[in-house]
Amino acid sequence: MVPLSALAATPRDIAEGKVWLLATSALVADRPWLPSMLGFVGVGLVALAVCGTAMTWATAALGHMVSTLLVYALVAAVGLVRPHAFQSVLTLSDYGLSAIIAAWLGAIASLEWKRRPAVGPRAAVAALCVLAALVGWLLRPDLTVLDLEHLVAFALGAALVRRAPAATARLAAQLRSKPAPIARSVRVSSWSGRAGL
Repeated sequence: MVPLSALAATPRDIAEGKVWLLATSALVADRPWLPSMLGFVGVGLVALAVCGTAMTWATAALGHMVSTLLVYALVAAVGLVRPHAFQSVLTLSDYGLSAIIAAWLGAIASLEWKRRPAVGPRAAVAALCVLAALVGWLLRPDLTVLDLEHLVAFALGAALVRRAPAATARLAAQLRSKPAPIARSVRVSSWSGRAGL
């Protein structure tokens, strides 16, 4: 039986090149595990309903991995100036499920904020974000610098869904203006057949 801590990333492991732990740590819930799993399933279902399947998976992957790497880079940068500043977190097991939840919350909040410009709904969105942060803190009050991942993941999730419609519209415009090679070849072969070539 593999211990769960063996699947979690640590800043030291990633610095040593064990980058596969970024993927395995996303599969493991931190303590308390039951509320973490319930939160993951609940927020994931809401994200699927609000954001769609592709955006939900993209937000999960990027929110977890990019937030982890950015916070680890911060720890490493501070360590260059003050070598003993974050020694206590270098070997601390870091589970990724909560960062995924934070990224989904950011995506959901961003979309709902944009879709509902009235004061009441926006106040509700802000209140739900604060409530989610409070629940997370009550379940695990022993925060470290690594918990900055949650704020970064939230911001990444919010930014990703904001940028996606513009990127999708640009891609669609490019596809309309430049027919794909297959489409051109189909048109050419169709014309050749009619011309008897």
